[in-house]
Amino acid sequence: MGMTNNSIIALSLALALALVGPAAAQTPAPQSADQPANRTGLMPGRPMAPSASPELIEAREFVARQQWREAADRVESNLAKRPRDPQWRFLQGVLFAEIGKTAEAISVFELLTEDFPELAETYNNLAALYVDQNDLQKARLLLERAVQNRPDYALAHENLADVYTRLAMSAYQKAAKSNQPSPSVRLKLDYLNKMPAMRSSRILTNR
Repeated sequence: MGMTNNSIIALSLALALALVGPAAAQTPAPQSADQPANRTGLMPGRPMAPSASPELIEAREFVARQQWREAADRVESNLAKRPRDPQWRFLQGVLFAEIGKTAEAISVFELLTEDFPELAETYNNLAALYVDQNDLQKARLLLERAVQNRPDYALAHENLADVYTRLAMSAYQKAAKSNQPSPSVRLKLDYLNKMPAMRSSRILTNR
């Protein structure tokens, strides 16, 4: 079973195609698999290399078309040859998330943050999985790390703002249930609940 509509299952097709063609937007910026992992601290996020192997492009297209078996075959065979390759590992995490293997997806992305701590997109996708589990505090920390790594990462900034808003709504709900809630609490909570953007918002991920 896939992710809920409020998180991963509705991954933006536009974001998925960002890794497929030259006319699309930039996406994750994995460090070369031949380079050692930098475990000493944060590094600035970098855009994805402008080109990708035909096999990787084909596998991403399989994911975009929801051809899970074909995508899994490509991912597994290439990781057998290049087990540290961050692009194939990232795609494996996306594939696990899409087919509902949340624990496996979290494990893949967490290991990627350890081996390639500079990759902002990995933190963003991991945060989306934790939002799906309603762990907003952990998602907040991950998204803050993402924008710290890459200050121009618009998607992570938007997701972080949505998480902040959800946390605010939760705090206002608790305040409204207290013994002596302020009259302004209900007004603020009603305002947030009526926001169309929040009613239909979802935490978006990169493919």
